[in-house]
Amino acid sequence: MCIYMIKLGELFCGPGGFAEGARKSKGFKHVWANDIHADTCNTFRKHHPNCEVIEGDVYKKFIKQNMIKLKKIDGLIFGFPCNDFSIVGKTLGLQGSYGPLYKAACKVLNFFEPKFFVAENVSSIAPLNDKNQSSERFLNFTKIMKDLASSSKHGYHIYADKFKFEEYGVPQTRHRQILVGYRGDFFKKDNISYEKPASTTERISCKVALEKGVPGTNQNKRLYEKAKNKEPTNHSENVLKRLANTKEGQNVWQIDDEFGLPNVKSARMSHIYKKLDSSKPAYTVTGSGGGGTHVYHYKENRALNNRERARLQTFDDDYDFSGNKESVRRQIGMAVPVIAAKHILTAVKQSLKKRKKREKYHHDMMIEPFGKKLSFTAEIQLDLDL
Repeated sequence: MCIYMIKLGELFCGPGGFAEGARKSKGFKHVWANDIHADTCNTFRKHHPNCEVIEGDVYKKFIKQNMIKLKKIDGLIFGFPCNDFSIVGKTLGLQGSYGPLYKAACKVLNFFEPKFFVAENVSSIAPLNDKNQSSERFLNFTKIMKDLASSSKHGYHIYADKFKFEEYGVPQTRHRQILVGYRGDFFKKDNISYEKPASTTERISCKVALEKGVPGTNQNKRLYEKAKNKEPTNHSENVLKRLANTKEGQNVWQIDDEFGLPNVKSARMSHIYKKLDSSKPAYTVTGSGGGGTHVYHYKENRALNNRERARLQTFDDDYDFSGNKESVRRQIGMAVPVIAAKHILTAVKQSLKKRKKREKYHHDMMIEPFGKKLSFTAEIQLDLDL
């Protein structure tokens, strides 16, 4: 019995959230990946040593210098940088430096013509509704969808869904737009039907994640004690006093702060110096930001360490990250939660039409040490997911 492994390539791969989700889903194999940051690539290589990781700019290093040399793939994964679409940033959209990077994925789709792709970005990339079709957000999203749909000579049939990852066993309020595309000829020929995975009934609180571990992961007390990436964040005296005056679930604007409010614009509804609510999933773990953005413990007067943040992103406790503390923080915050990736890829795998094929397989094999060639014909059954 020969089981076909679905071969994946990934752009903007990060430290390996999707790759770990693919491994846990089973049936997938990452053959190559790309990211621009050295520490991120080192993290990915460490845990996926059989995957060829191309470090460098997606255009200059990957597309121009390496793409033609790489193995063919069945599916492409890409979470193009969200900086210009996130409501936390300046929302520059396609006018920013990061927004247009989806076009790199279009070039890769045109070259490899994989049977499917999965794309991930912040939920704010998509319009809330189609009532205002002249809005910049609507026009930007429409252009992205059209460009992806017209990639390759066959085009792609695309499903677009908003995911609330806290509904899928992730102990964190993290909302993302997921695009799943199937190559046009493949979609029609095999009558592909993709269904968004059903949400799980259980919501995992941040307390359960931090104190016991997230169900479905390799998180436990023994591994945590041995784990790396637990360096504490140094707080000023004022910050420590501020946190001491902040109750569980409150942020800095909900307390009588005698130490001076942070100089942050439009942040009263934000998570600045906000303590977690132990009974609920955490708020969104981010990869950057100054004081007040590190995610704060519900009971202790401190920011979470990177290992705890990795738990909220559902990485196993033995999944260590390369680089210094800030580099690791960035990697974790930019990653796709492993459990969420597993749910998405499992749904894609289930959508691919299974077929069984019996075929004659002729093989010439050299027998050592006799130096004679033995020819044989065998009938094998292939269970194909593609």
